Amino acid sequence: MPSPSPQRILPQLISVLIQHHFSFNPTLLPSPLFPGFSSSLLSSLLSSLPRFFPSNSLVSPPLPSLAFSFYSWAQSHCHFSHDEMTCRHMARLLIGVNSLPSLWLFLRNNKALVTTATVTALIATLGQHGLSKSALNLFYRMKQFHCKPDVQCYNTLISVLCMNRDFKKARFLLDQMELPGARCKPDLYTYTIFITFYCKRGLETGCKKATRRRIWEANHMFRRMVFNGFMPDVVTYNCLINGLCKTYRIERAHELFDEMLVKGVLPNRVTYNSFIRYYSVVNEADKALRFMRGMEEREHGKLSSSSYTPIIHSLCESGRVTEARDLLVEMVARGHVPREFTYKLVCGSLRSKGADYLSEEICWKIETGIRQRIKQVMQVRPVGMHCAVL
Repeated sequence: MPSPSPQRILPQLISVLIQHHFSFNPTLLPSPLFPGFSSSLLSSLLSSLPRFFPSNSLVSPPLPSLAFSFYSWAQSHCHFSHDEMTCRHMARLLIGVNSLPSLWLFLRNNKALVTTATVTALIATLGQHGLSKSALNLFYRMKQFHCKPDVQCYNTLISVLCMNRDFKKARFLLDQMELPGARCKPDLYTYTIFITFYCKRGLETGCKKATRRRIWEANHMFRRMVFNGFMPDVVTYNCLINGLCKTYRIERAHELFDEMLVKGVLPNRVTYNSFIRYYSVVNEADKALRFMRGMEEREHGKLSSSSYTPIIHSLCESGRVTEARDLLVEMVARGHVPREFTYKLVCGSLRSKGADYLSEEICWKIETGIRQRIKQVMQVRPVGMHCAVL
């Protein structure tokens, strides 16, 4: 008999918890007809518990003790043998409620179920909750669980540290990986992580000096990667080109673009859109148009609304409203729906210049597309609404 789906059993589980004062009675036994838990089902239930029993609730007991009770009850009363998947979801639950002492105790008591893949997943979860120090602590505790880090584990931790602006510790890990005889060597993705976050953090700061420093570090990491024998791919090039374009270092961006073509790394729409946005911002719409047409002619990518929108805005700001109108019509003819702000900007610019307005057919297509997009967004329910329904 197949295991019941999480959607069917989840409401029943929650009602049992409530009836027994949010705690598992040692004498509580499953129905004789219950086929037992599967690993995926139990993992789904553990992931769902925080939604039904918030950690700040004044009625229920602390969620960690509730989860531990359920975890033990499934093993002792339902004859379920926990595996790596259920161990991982239980640990994620403890991280989600910021119960780190319980996390370390749980992992020590379940050493046999802790693998490198589990540690990697938990490091990523700790990073999502801003707990980079705990992620680093878990990394250095891997020996206690008799598992060794691989390059994916290193990359995940480096990403967590960079996400939390701890570049010094992240670079230290990279230095350790690059040492002669190191068991775990960096790969292309390791360097791409640094380049991505250097550009991202550089753009977030309001200090020009700090921005220049971060972009310089991204360039330095790029050269370091090439020096170590790695061939950059289109993702690596795109990360650096985007950062250079947004910090107005267009000459260096063009150098990298030409280098891509020489080395046979084909640019894609993301590459071209970085240049299109730059030239649109500096009111050089003609150059932006040349890049857009060049992408299509070279078959390096298909045009999208993100390609048209910056140029249309630039043309409107430059007073070239008829060209903006024609580009908007072309965009709609290709099946792309503009943003409401873009549509109103073009209509307002046409009225202010006394130019020919958009046809009724084009206006109807745009307004219908905008309404449909709004309706689709409204159909996406937040988690809280799903809980209320259940």
